[in-house]
Amino acid sequence: MPKLGDKARAHMKRKRAGSFAIIQNLAQTAEGEMKSKATWTDRTATARRSLHSGVRPLGKDKILMYLAHGVKYGLYLEDGTKPHVIRPKNKKALYWRGTAHPVKKVNHPGTKARPIVLPTAKKYKGKIKQALAKWWGMQ
Repeated sequence: MPKLGDKARAHMKRKRAGSFAIIQNLAQTAEGEMKSKATWTDRTATARRSLHSGVRPLGKDKILMYLAHGVKYGLYLEDGTKPHVIRPKNKKALYWRGTAHPVKKVNHPGTKARPIVLPTAKKYKGKIKQALAKWWGMQ
């Protein structure tokens, strides 16, 4: 016959597993929302496709959920850029299709921030708290 302590431990183990599943489900939902609501204009859709989420346990009683960009320029999509000068790295001049002639530098006006990761994270922080409070019977 199982002891009272064994039942309590089994109950807590189920509650922790349920908590992980709840957060995992919300992470996937948040990822889908980021991908569908990102406000930038896609050229190749690489940035949108690379938005991702994950969940992993941190010790016995903590769970980490993250939302992130998977491209190097994700930070620029999130925060934008200030006006800056673009100069050639390996050549003497810059040239692209549509320009009349090569140029030594380009005065870039900067880009507008189009954040999606941080606003989604803030939104889902509340949803996670609410879902876990309900799961643990605190609501």
